[in-house]
Amino acid sequence: MGAHGMPWVIGLAAAAGLTGCAQTSGAGAAGAPSHPASITATPAASSSPSAPASTVSPSTAGTPVCADGQLKIRMIYGGPAAGTVGGVLGFTNTGSAPCELAGWPILVAVSTAGRTTAERSLGVFSGPTLTAPPTVTIKPGAQAVAVLAGHDEPAPGSTKCPPAYRRLRVIPPGSAHITVVSAWIPYFDAYLPACTPIQISPVIPASTLAYLRLHHL
Repeated sequence: MGAHGMPWVIGLAAAAGLTGCAQTSGAGAAGAPSHPASITATPAASSSPSAPASTVSPSTAGTPVCADGQLKIRMIYGGPAAGTVGGVLGFTNTGSAPCELAGWPILVAVSTAGRTTAERSLGVFSGPTLTAPPTVTIKPGAQAVAVLAGHDEPAPGSTKCPPAYRRLRVIPPGSAHITVVSAWIPYFDAYLPACTPIQISPVIPASTLAYLRLHHL
């Protein structure tokens, strides 16, 4: 794994001790600090009772969906853990008013061999247990997140992985605006592996990922 993988593993281990959750992943790069206390969520349908109560509260009535160009999207954390390689995509509200996101972003991973669309999942690696996507209100300057995850070992029956993904095309929920971000995973010291299909979580409050708080992201 190497020295660069250790911050990711340590963050996950500490998060597991704090939250008691078994799964989540993310990508770690320097970025503007988020303000988890300014993000609130209400369930789009229903939310798991195991989600931290402090992150679920009524969102502002009439809050609009985050508009095209209102969000700054980038990888804010990531690395390997127990055969899984993942990243945390941050959605920062650069506008002057709160906005909402609910549901899954569309994520298309691009490599020299082609492209693949990530599969939607309610699982959040090392994060909260969900039964439905929450509605997340993002205040100006704050951010919400979505977690992607894949594997760094060949699928059964294969001896090697296809070329790694180099770019990620991200479309926020309720939007048609595409943002292209690098698929480089800092604490993995490599691009996102294309060994197996990628999964993407719904947008969730950044405050629900304990390891982001530990690293002040």
